[in-house]
Amino acid sequence: MSSQMEMLSTKFNSLITQYQETYQDFLNVINSKNNSLTTVSNYAFVGQSNLNTIQGSSVNDCLSSCTSTNSCSGATYDMSANTCTLSSGTGNMVSSNNQTAIVKQALYYSNQLKQLNDELTNVNNSMMQNINSNINSYSQTQEATNNKAEILNNNYKTLEDERYQIEELIRQYETINSAYENGNVNTTSNYYSYIMYLLVAIGLIFVLLKTSFSDNQVGGGGHMKVSPLLLIFLGIVIIFNASLKN
Repeated sequence: MSSQMEMLSTKFNSLITQYQETYQDFLNVINSKNNSLTTVSNYAFVGQSNLNTIQGSSVNDCLSSCTSTNSCSGATYDMSANTCTLSSGTGNMVSSNNQTAIVKQALYYSNQLKQLNDELTNVNNSMMQNINSNINSYSQTQEATNNKAEILNNNYKTLEDERYQIEELIRQYETINSAYENGNVNTTSNYYSYIMYLLVAIGLIFVLLKTSFSDNQVGGGGHMKVSPLLLIFLGIVIIFNASLKN
């Protein structure tokens, strides 16, 4: 085996190790539903729409701002202008000098996987070209040469298949994550509505009780009579509160 082929093989094996480790990190983030943000230098995040641009910011301030904003899915910090642009919706990372992308870890690892996949594909293609142009140098029989070429072709097909699988995992993750976040917003909204209506109901019950006691004490007697209107109102409140909980 020539020195060039050895160098390509060593590089390929090293990239395979990085690829496997990154792929496992990617799966761990998706399975744990980890939505924490991370910073990536010399990249920018391009979302579906911009939420806000903060002047005189820093990378840490930009990270905190996006974390504390529910609809923020990523941000871009511009070091030359000291500005922080918050974005919403699904998006991608693009190479950009003097900028720092603030993205979810799943997007970061998926971007790393795409880069490693491209590098592996390029190295694999170089190995295929090297073998095809130097058949006599790498094997004594045509059968051995064909076997090596077949292995490299299979590697190429596997890398292409995994690229599609990664993209599908990202789409599924974004769909589930979006539904999860929307569910949290609806739950929070229903909770506060429930509290508000409950406080109003307690206040009205207090007024009705006070009125009932006042009406029954006018004649000087000690007998308390509960108003039918109060019982009807209490029933309505109980039914309404049960529907809000559901």
